[in-house]
Amino acid sequence: MRRFIALPILLLGLTAFGTAANAERTTTLTPRARAASCAGAVSWQNARRAIGRYATIRGRVAGTKYASSSNGSPTFLNIGADYPSSRRFTVVIWGRNRARFGAPGRRYRGRTICVRGYVETYGGIPEIEARSPAQIRIVG
Repeated sequence: MRRFIALPILLLGLTAFGTAANAERTTTLTPRARAASCAGAVSWQNARRAIGRYATIRGRVAGTKYASSSNGSPTFLNIGADYPSSRRFTVVIWGRNRARFGAPGRRYRGRTICVRGYVETYGGIPEIEARSPAQIRIVG
C-alpha cells in the first residue's frame, strides 16, 4: 500500500520542482520573451523595403528631438542614426498625441524599440507615425 501512496507524492514533488524550474526559466528568459513580442520585425536598416505597408521596425533610438515650435509640434525618435543622417529611420509623434507618451524623448532615448505602423517616407527618410504608446514596445 505504501508504494501506491509514495508514487503520487513523488509525482507531486517532481511536478512542484518542475514548476519551480519553469518559473525560474521564465524569469531568466524575460528579455527573450520581450524580443519575441517583435517577431517578424524588420531591422531599421531594411525599413525602406516596408514602405507602403504596415510593418514592425526594430532598432535603437540614437537620438530624439521635440520640435515644440514647429508646425504640429512633432517629437522625432531617430532610430539607427541620429539627425541629420539620411540613413536613419524616424518615428514621428505629433504634438496632439504627445501627452499619451509622457516624455517620449527621455522614455525611448538609447533604448531598443519595436514600432508598429504604416511605413511611409518624408524627405526620403522612412518613418512611422505613432499615435499610441501601444505601437511602441521597449525591448532593450
